[in-house]
Amino acid sequence: MTSSPDGPRPLDRSDLSAKPAEGYDAWLARVRRAAVIDPELAHAERLRMSAEDQRRREAATRFSAQAANASRWLLGFLAALGVSVVLLLATGLTGWIAVACAIGSAASAAAYALARQQQRSGLAGGAPGPAPTLRQAVLVTELDESCREMLAREQRTIAEVISSEIYHERPEARQADEAALRSIEWRAAVNLRDLTLRRAQHDAIPVRGHDTAGVLEKHQRQLTAAQEAAAAQVKAIESLAARVKRAELERSDSETAIKAARLDGGYQDLEAGIAAVELAIEEIGNLADKVAPPGETEPG
Repeated sequence: MTSSPDGPRPLDRSDLSAKPAEGYDAWLARVRRAAVIDPELAHAERLRMSAEDQRRREAATRFSAQAANASRWLLGFLAALGVSVVLLLATGLTGWIAVACAIGSAASAAAYALARQQQRSGLAGGAPGPAPTLRQAVLVTELDESCREMLAREQRTIAEVISSEIYHERPEARQADEAALRSIEWRAAVNLRDLTLRRAQHDAIPVRGHDTAGVLEKHQRQLTAAQEAAAAQVKAIESLAARVKRAELERSDSETAIKAARLDGGYQDLEAGIAAVELAIEEIGNLADKVAPPGETEPG
């Protein structure tokens, strides 16, 4: 939802456009809160934003150089203006030199201000990105309640998978698996939008008689099959997440076991200490026998 003078309004496709100077990660995070986008669009926007960022950097560098040149000219004209004024006052030299230096100073100041303004404009970015088409994005608001619930489950599960510790020190594997899961997510969103549309069309047709009822019954079976297929895909991804979690626990357990095994030497020292204590106890018993009075026996 976005705000308007009359209150919040539903998001539309124009709200998914990248804002001027908006970074790719920020744009993607913002868009994914409201829609599922085609991975090909995400890739195209990454390239476009990268090129736009490079253009802004080059423009900023160019205008910065222009501002530096204008600044040097301004300082030079101001210095010349000061010298010419001093000479005018001291020697009565004609004032046209001072006037020329003043004009040059004003022109240099204007050029400096213009270069700085262009530099700020270049850094601020240009036009917004293109609005995704119907074939490039599925808005969450385009889904009915049951389809939104299934999509939300699938997205939560995908987030769990790609954030798993099993990808620690394996960024290439994580990137490849995320690409595959985002492609699955996109196809699922398209199917759920189509299911929402067909279900709305089905519910809007009045039952006029036996023939209509027969056709609608057939359509309902197809809708039910599509719903079950979508639910099966969600369960499959949740099963994948459960396996990933088990693998993560096994990996963690293995790493912890390795760390614990590195302490074996210390526990072997404990065993040696126990043997030393037993020897000391035996020696203490021998000393006790030596100092015991004749006829005294050790209490049993």
